[in-house]
Amino acid sequence: MDSRKLTLSVVVISWNQLALLRRLVEQLLNQSFERSRYEIMVVDDGSTDGSREWLQSVSSNDVRVILGAEDRGRAASRNRGIRAAQGDVVVMLDGDHTVEPGFLAIHAARHERERCVIVGKSDFAEQREWRALNLYLNGGGAAKLPPDFRLPGRYFLTRNCSVPRDLLLEVGLFDERFRAWGGEDLDLGVRLEESGVPIYGEPRALAIHHHHRSLPDLLKQLEIYGRESIPILLDRHPQLFPELNLDRAFTTRATPSRFGPLYRFLFRLWISEGAYRALLTTARVFRRRRLPRTIFDYLHLRQYTRGYGAYLRDQKSERQHGDSN
Repeated sequence: MDSRKLTLSVVVISWNQLALLRRLVEQLLNQSFERSRYEIMVVDDGSTDGSREWLQSVSSNDVRVILGAEDRGRAASRNRGIRAAQGDVVVMLDGDHTVEPGFLAIHAARHERERCVIVGKSDFAEQREWRALNLYLNGGGAAKLPPDFRLPGRYFLTRNCSVPRDLLLEVGLFDERFRAWGGEDLDLGVRLEESGVPIYGEPRALAIHHHHRSLPDLLKQLEIYGRESIPILLDRHPQLFPELNLDRAFTTRATPSRFGPLYRFLFRLWISEGAYRALLTTARVFRRRRLPRTIFDYLHLRQYTRGYGAYLRDQKSERQHGDSN
């Protein structure tokens, strides 16, 4: 890609984040990257906090604004921005982030070197109350691997990434069935990996995430993810069943399990309410300190496994009800 002509479309999605959004837009307008080579697009997903009125007041050649009529979810919002984008490369950001002046230049430089997908680093801002959780989240995904290591699709995150626009159109945009939290980035990441275009982490392209989330809130979202998003993922990508470690608890006709009945029985005991409460209490008590990653790995897996189990039970109940009719 010719560096003299490479252009960026920065697609920011936002919902009820007025104060944070205003700060991010100002930072994007003051990048070290040549201003004529990038556009800023903000997609508002039905905010009710004054964001829409502020966006309408700043809508201009500097900031392109797309207003959604209702909360349709992150996947639909990103798609609206991508379809309207005019740049060679789409840089995706969430409206609750902050970036440094060199942020866009770093993304652009990687794409000038080769055709690729870039996952920038998205660290949660420091918060003392849930320090252990922040350390866990900031050390996951691409942060675990060297910068030039080719990432698997499951490490693709949309809150700070950049992808050639033509590649997005080639592999297909976000699946808008994803309305709940999570899943849409993993689905797209798998398709990007299958395209053969390399995915790299770029820790220098740092964005700070200012949406603080407590551990109980995160665990609640993970259960919803398991119930609502994982079924869509498995419908598109059955091979994710063992990658998500769901074969530790369940079986499926599409994918043989690596584990026998005894293991699955013991695993279900391990994720039972008693074991879960014990580790959750540990994470709460020592929430301001550094904890072993295995504790949070367990809590994550337990919650989305529980959510997926609830989905399976609902499906079984619906089938039985249908048969009885």
